[in-house]
Amino acid sequence: MLSSKLPQIALAVGVGVATGIYVFQPLIKQYEEETNGTWLRPGDEVRIKKSDQINSPNK
Repeated sequence: MLSSKLPQIALAVGVGVATGIYVFQPLIKQYEEETNGTWLRPGDEVRIKKSDQINSPNK
């Protein structure tokens, strides 16, 4: 029973993946260009630095 539905499942997965790539690829490329390839938003460096100071043990 499962073997008869396997091609349909594979087709559905393929269409889902292809649609996701088609829809989200332009948004991901735009975000990459806006963050200069670092994937950090403006202000993230400050937030990360504060988090590191809080989580680092006292020296």
